[in-house]
Amino acid sequence: MILSAAAVGQSFLQSTAGAETESETGGTVTETATATPVSGGTNETATATAADGSSGGDVTPTATPPSTGLTEIDVESRFDRAKSETLPGENWSTRQVRAASGDRGLTVVATQGFYVSGQTAELAALTPDGSVVYFNDTYRVYFDVDPVEGERYTVEYVAAKHFEGTECEQFHGDQCTRNVVNRVNLTTGDHETVYAEMTPQVASGRWHDVDRLNDTHLIVADIVEDSVFVVDTRDDSIVWEWRFDEHYSPDAGGQSGDWTHVNDVEVLSDGRIMLSPRNMDEVIFLDRTDGGGYAVDEDWTLGEDGNHSILYEQHNADYIPRAYGGPAVVVADSENARVVEYQRVDGEWVQSWSWQDVRLKWPRDADRLPNGNTLLVDSNGNRLVEVNADDEIVWSATVGMPYDVERIGTGDESEGGPAARLRGRAPIEPRTQPEGTANGTATPPSVGASVETSGDRTPTDRFWLTLKDVTPSLVTNGILYTAPPWVLFTDLAFATLFVLVGLCWAGSEFYWAGHTLRGVAAGIGRRVRTGVENVR
Repeated sequence: MILSAAAVGQSFLQSTAGAETESETGGTVTETATATPVSGGTNETATATAADGSSGGDVTPTATPPSTGLTEIDVESRFDRAKSETLPGENWSTRQVRAASGDRGLTVVATQGFYVSGQTAELAALTPDGSVVYFNDTYRVYFDVDPVEGERYTVEYVAAKHFEGTECEQFHGDQCTRNVVNRVNLTTGDHETVYAEMTPQVASGRWHDVDRLNDTHLIVADIVEDSVFVVDTRDDSIVWEWRFDEHYSPDAGGQSGDWTHVNDVEVLSDGRIMLSPRNMDEVIFLDRTDGGGYAVDEDWTLGEDGNHSILYEQHNADYIPRAYGGPAVVVADSENARVVEYQRVDGEWVQSWSWQDVRLKWPRDADRLPNGNTLLVDSNGNRLVEVNADDEIVWSATVGMPYDVERIGTGDESEGGPAARLRGRAPIEPRTQPEGTANGTATPPSVGASVETSGDRTPTDRFWLTLKDVTPSLVTNGILYTAPPWVLFTDLAFATLFVLVGLCWAGSEFYWAGHTLRGVAAGIGRRVRTGVENVR
């Protein structure tokens, strides 16, 4: 979301509720990225299983993709080819991309890579059949990716690259990290660095998300500093900062060095700032105080530290305003292995929708599209998934360790996407907020109990979902995070069962072997004693 601002500092933040602008940042630092151009003439075919792509509801969605039903598209093999060879020709032209994307549109994914197996991360743009329009594996890890308003095929993304040696002398150590916010045109390959900072190395990257305020300012979520700050990209000056220790006690959240793990920041159209401190199991809202600063509006806090029934180490919360059926929040409830939506009802958060299937493990992004579908990443399931208003999978692609996904042409994240209660009537016309409501807190009609997708589950599905519920998610996700990309939760379960059966078999063998040996030894001992007595 690009919002105008009249000044910098706190007065600058106060003005972020102004009119939208289509300006584009002109970064002063240019960085050459080694992106692999993919030929516009390449015609790749994916084998797929057909599925029903209807969205249901009272009004037929205008975005009914001709490619509906393509599932389990193997994109990883195409990434491997892009890494190993330079394909002929220029990047795809805008006309070619538009024709190949159809009504579904172009999908952009940022991946994190695998640290143990050494598989690299990538930023890639895919057509609905899995053809790779753009590919970039310059950086060690990629996180947030957002479309640039007013530019059809231009995105900004967050990434990091690790260095050793002389580049890190300023930190009095051998290792450091370059954190960047870059902008790239997916059809021309034009690439520039908007903002960058060298920092002491962390295991992954210290910035997981940024949000654009206007054509010159970004707001950045800093995991290491446990803060959010606004930077003027014209001179890299920090003009505003809010720290989590202004609200939380040191006893809350995670350990020192990874206390809050703030992984998402979003500036709302009313000027509030929504944050996702993962280790607090909460989504919080900063609002302006009478004194001119910002503070947490505790009445709007979603979740509770340690109460994992609401949220459990969530990622990438997206706000849906009243105009589209909210106030609501769609969030990847990562350690609960589900995507969930909460609706604001009478000043309280009420769960209004959730989705999961047998394979879903550690989702870390979910966007509500204008046609009512939900596009999500399944990090430890190694796939992108799109489900319709009937919660049926209508498109999916196999991608190793995805972190963030965007559908070009649908707005930033869940911008323009309806709340769950209106998905059946998508696309919808934005509605004006009723008079006399503050921040859209009036009771929305027709919000019932939480909707769980469980009606069509087989006994096998229920078994696997129950098994996922009873296993410690932090342990299994930690193992899957460091495992090779082909290892899924089911593989881990079967491997654990194999080990347990092996241990039981070995234990029983040792037990009975011990009894047998003791009996033999006792028998030999008796015979020896009898022989000795006879000799005597």
